[in-house]
Amino acid sequence: MARRTGRTGPERSGDAAVPLRRVPLYAQAEKVLEDLLVHRQYRIGDRIPPEAELVRSLGVSRATIRAAVGRLVGRGLLVRRQGSGTFLARLPAQEGQPSQVGIKLGSNVAELGRLETYTSIAERLGLKAESDHLRVEAARSTPEEAGALELPVNGEVTRVSRVLRFDGEIAAWMIDVIPADLMPSGTLTERLTPHQMVLDLLLDEGIPVAFSEVEISTALLDPGQPAGVSLGLSQPTAALMMTETMYLDNAASAEGHPVQWSRNYFLPGKLSLRLVRDMPANRDPAIVLQLFAET
Repeated sequence: MARRTGRTGPERSGDAAVPLRRVPLYAQAEKVLEDLLVHRQYRIGDRIPPEAELVRSLGVSRATIRAAVGRLVGRGLLVRRQGSGTFLARLPAQEGQPSQVGIKLGSNVAELGRLETYTSIAERLGLKAESDHLRVEAARSTPEEAGALELPVNGEVTRVSRVLRFDGEIAAWMIDVIPADLMPSGTLTERLTPHQMVLDLLLDEGIPVAFSEVEISTALLDPGQPAGVSLGLSQPTAALMMTETMYLDNAASAEGHPVQWSRNYFLPGKLSLRLVRDMPANRDPAIVLQLFAET
């Protein structure tokens, strides 16, 4: 098949598709595909065109497309889902554009579906996550915390609060609560670092956290309330609120006992969730989590 390298299709400008001499054809195709993901404005979770369509539009062989897509999968930009196609997992970094990264949760890729903290997700995707105003205190449970952790109201808990930053930008205010008999405040203060989430510490201590349940809603943050003060708000601001309860492995607790309750308030533009639904039933749905370093 003749190799057409002057144009990549009607939606691309000629200069972006000019091949580099002595660069393998699959590497040229990889670069063109990477550009297409940006210029055609794909979003995290979108399915890219099928292999046959890419072969036609780029004018290269099926083997070349397969190799180029494989390299993008290896870099974490794309993810394959058997029976569904290939999807955008995160966008390539582009100079002058906000840093935007995403991760597909619940897909066929077990590594992406595991329970992990925002700091570990951010680190794996190239964002620097850090904490400000980290506070650990011995406290009494509120009715909501007690209900989630199956404790008496006013039971003893250890409460952790902090401001989370991505690449230096304030992203969220976070509260984590665990039963005091699991880890008292003094012990947690000694062992928790600003770069760790409470879940990281629990796992490091050998506590077998197995799964969590998450409720997603919105909240209006008032500048005078603790969240608004910590986030430096000057006016009421809507936030994405994620409430999560984590449970022990059933092998350690026959009823999957709750061990951590968390509530996180993400500022606008710092995190989004999209549900990707598939048919038929034997294809897994996916939840797309995006973290943003800048507004």
